[in-house]
Amino acid sequence: MKLFKLLTVAACFSLGIAAANADIARDIQGKREALKMGLYPPDIIMRHQERLGITEAQRKQIIDAVTGFQSEVAELQWTMQSEQQKLQQSFATYSIDAESSLAQAEKVLALESRFKLAHFRLLITIKNALTEAQIDAIDQEINLRRKSLGPRTKETPYLGSE
Repeated sequence: MKLFKLLTVAACFSLGIAAANADIARDIQGKREALKMGLYPPDIIMRHQERLGITEAQRKQIIDAVTGFQSEVAELQWTMQSEQQKLQQSFATYSIDAESSLAQAEKVLALESRFKLAHFRLLITIKNALTEAQIDAIDQEINLRRKSLGPRTKETPYLGSE
């Protein structure tokens, strides 16, 4: 019985680590996609605010945008998780009710779309808060990194990929 409990705890721990790693991978991929579109995630601006010369007014504008985004998506994330679980449950039967499952899928997709739009709104607000010189500095750093420094390591950090 103790062995079973130990194996169960180990399995749950492993699943938790796998889920956390998947979230990290999605976060990194999301940052890369934003950067490819010429948008800058807030944590990159925050980490390099001194080097970029972010003013107090810009800092406040970005913080307000991030706070608004977090407020907007907090409930949305809870609702989306609930609806995704319902969708998964609809697939767990031997015979799937296509009509209700597709209706549930539409709900999930609509919530995901709202989340992505909120994220784009945040990224656009952040870019609009930056000066042309700051945008050029970020882009130069990213391009320099892509061309000459190879994969990022702790020894070679750069704007746009941390």
